[in-house]
Amino acid sequence: MDSFHYLHMQLRLEGKSVIGKDSLWQVEAVPDEDMPLMLIAQLADQQIVAYYDQALQPEFHAELAKHIPDIVFPNIDPLLDSLNSQDISFEIGHYKTYLFPARLAYPTDHEVVCHSRQDPAIQAFGFNGFAEQVYAVERDGKIVSACVSTRENGQCGEAWVYTDPQYRNQGFAQRVVHVWALHLIEAGKVPFYSHKMENIASANLANRLGLQPVFEEISISYVNV
Repeated sequence: MDSFHYLHMQLRLEGKSVIGKDSLWQVEAVPDEDMPLMLIAQLADQQIVAYYDQALQPEFHAELAKHIPDIVFPNIDPLLDSLNSQDISFEIGHYKTYLFPARLAYPTDHEVVCHSRQDPAIQAFGFNGFAEQVYAVERDGKIVSACVSTRENGQCGEAWVYTDPQYRNQGFAQRVVHVWALHLIEAGKVPFYSHKMENIASANLANRLGLQPVFEEISISYVNV
C-alpha cells in the first residue's frame, strides 16, 4: 500500500496539488476546503511528511520545516510554538483516513437504493448538495440513512454518511457506506473514508466496516481575526 500516493490523491480531491518538494498550491476551488497554512501527515509506515502553503515566506517555511525531524506524531508542539512566536492565529484539525478492502464483498441488500440528489426524499434529508448519486435506506416513506460522495473526481471519492438519530445503532450506516464504496470501486475509483479523531462514532463505523488506516493528518489552518 503506497500511503504517499493515496495522500496526494486525497489532496487533489480537495483541490490541492504539491509543487516542488513540499509546497501546496490551491489548483481548484472546492467547497469548504480552504488552503491550510500547513499539513502534517503520518503514513501507514510511520513516515511523517509535511506540506506548506506556497505563499509562506521562505524564512518562515524553513523555520517550520526544521522541526519536522523531531516531531513525535501527533505531538506538534514545536510547530505550534513557532506559530505562536509569530503571533499567528490558527486552528488545528486532526483526521484519520482509511481505505476499503480491495475485494469488497457484493451485498445482497435491496433496501439500499441509489437515488438522484434531485429526488425530493433526498432533498428533504439534506443530501442534495453533494454528488449526484446517493445511496440510502428508507423507512415509512422517508430516508433514514444515506451515504454520498462529499467530494468526487475521476480518481476517487470521499464518503459522507448520516443516519437519523431515531434509527441509529441498527446497522444502517454500515450498509449504505458499503454499497456506496462498492459502486465507486466498480467505477474504477478509490473510495476514501475519513473522520475527525474525536469522532468516536465514525471511528467505530470504520472498524465495523473492516477499513484499513492509510494515514493520519493534522491540518493547521489560518483563523481570520
